[in-house]
Amino acid sequence: MDIAAIRVFIFDVNGVLILSNVGNAQALAESFSDDPAIRERIIALYWTLGGIDRGSKIRTVQERIIGRPFREGEFEQRWERFRKLSSNSMRTAPLGRGCREVLSRLKELGKVRAALSNTPPAQLDEVLKARNLERCFEIVRGGGDWPKSESLARLLAETGFQPGECLFLADGRGDLAAARQSGVPFIGINDIGGEFDGAQDVIGPYPDLGAWGEENLGLKLGD
Repeated sequence: MDIAAIRVFIFDVNGVLILSNVGNAQALAESFSDDPAIRERIIALYWTLGGIDRGSKIRTVQERIIGRPFREGEFEQRWERFRKLSSNSMRTAPLGRGCREVLSRLKELGKVRAALSNTPPAQLDEVLKARNLERCFEIVRGGGDWPKSESLARLLAETGFQPGECLFLADGRGDLAAARQSGVPFIGINDIGGEFDGAQDVIGPYPDLGAWGEENLGLKLGD
């Protein structure tokens, strides 16, 4: 990979920079039910929804697990409950291996670093500040109740970045779909086998961000 040819590095947050997917899966389950069996079903479903926006996750659980339409105000209650629980997960989960080192090296190289997440903007800002990551990005874009494909397209339109000068580093199939739609090269960062099986346009995948940094940025990291 010719890093010199890339000007903009776009990072997914959950699962790449912050290893909060396990906690977020539990948070989604807890936001719906106290029943352990139902929670286990929701957690299992969560792992099939990589890179999918928060609103769609909540609606999918309601349809497939709860099996009835939302009552008045119920969607908003689930959203707020998940927001609170996932904030705790993102504040306490470990950072991805190589997170700070990769971001620091890209700064040294004069690259633009962007965080692009399905986490709502205010919550994302709070989490990045809590993890001392807010200064590691020139651009931060949150999401929520719209697809990652829309978030990525908006980012390109607002900044004027060309797809070929960008890389998107992310861990889910929804992220890959967004990269495909905008024509941005995609780096798969995922330690869960099979997430990108059959995809011919994924670079990697790498087990973690550090492995990508070691291969492409000359970083020397420990385990």
